[in-house]
Amino acid sequence: MAARRQECSICMDSFKNPKLISCHHSFCLTCLEDYVRANLRNGRFNCPICRASVELPEGGVRSLQTNFYIDDIGSGEKLTCDLCGPNNMACSRCLDCDENLCQTCCSVHEKSKASRNHKISDLGTLDIERKERKEKIRQRIFCDQHPEDECRLFCRDCKVLICLMCKAVSHEYHTNITIADYVAEMKNTLQGKKDECSDKLRRMNDSKAMALELDRTINDAEREEIKAVEEQHLQLKKVLEQEVASVKGRIKNVYHDLRQQIAAFKTCVEEELVTCYNAQENVQKITDQGTEMDILRNGQNIEQLMSALMSKPDPTHTTVLRNKLFSPAPIDASKLISLIGITQDSTDAVSITSR
Repeated sequence: MAARRQECSICMDSFKNPKLISCHHSFCLTCLEDYVRANLRNGRFNCPICRASVELPEGGVRSLQTNFYIDDIGSGEKLTCDLCGPNNMACSRCLDCDENLCQTCCSVHEKSKASRNHKISDLGTLDIERKERKEKIRQRIFCDQHPEDECRLFCRDCKVLICLMCKAVSHEYHTNITIADYVAEMKNTLQGKKDECSDKLRRMNDSKAMALELDRTINDAEREEIKAVEEQHLQLKKVLEQEVASVKGRIKNVYHDLRQQIAAFKTCVEEELVTCYNAQENVQKITDQGTEMDILRNGQNIEQLMSALMSKPDPTHTTVLRNKLFSPAPIDASKLISLIGITQDSTDAVSITSR
């Protein structure tokens, strides 16, 4: 088990009057007061360590439970003298009287006839022994109503420590038990709570493991579904690209045939042009430069050739495409999206139930 932290997480120094909050973290009184003053919202603040929401009691930070266990450890268990009061620190303990004694009271105790045979031990030696036995030296508790009397009973009805005088005066008909019995009962109660907490810790660890497994499961499922969408997109893209290529090929074939027809038409026209130019040039020469004999010999033949040329029909032009071969179809987004696949509503698609 990790060593108990003896430093305040806010000031990073030893605890001073440590206050315990509901998430079982402790902080110095003044540190927590400053923190709450800056972070209080609607009567609540978040723990500086675990961020748990904590409700501030009516009495403020000072009314929070003091963590006496930290106080006990941090203070080195400095005990005061049970005889002369809290102003003097105890250095010894009378094992017969079960009292802590300062140096002066110890000397008086050893000289008194009633107590000179009592066994007195140094608190340092007792501290080592009790640590080996995991025991504590009991600090005497005195009654608030009767300061001279030690509290020896616990009143169940009032839930307070009382002395014998209180029992006789104001708690006579209440249910009272010895402090030792009350401490033993409280230890059993706290042990039961600890066992319950151990059970809850086990359940929370199981739940944490389940949450981690669920996290891995949904991450894997997300990757698989996204991969399926991408694969569907690739399939649709492939089909669409194939169809686009097919349409483009058909269009290219039609226009290729049209180009060939136009090329043939152009060739005929160019050949006819050459013939016309040549015929016209021959006529021009014979009329301008020919002799009478040339006209008598060749005129009739040239006339016939010219008549045949004029009577020959002009080359006909090819039929040009009247309408577009391709007209884009209107895109129906809903139909296009439906080709990708069906996605369920998020509230129906996934259900996570904690064990």
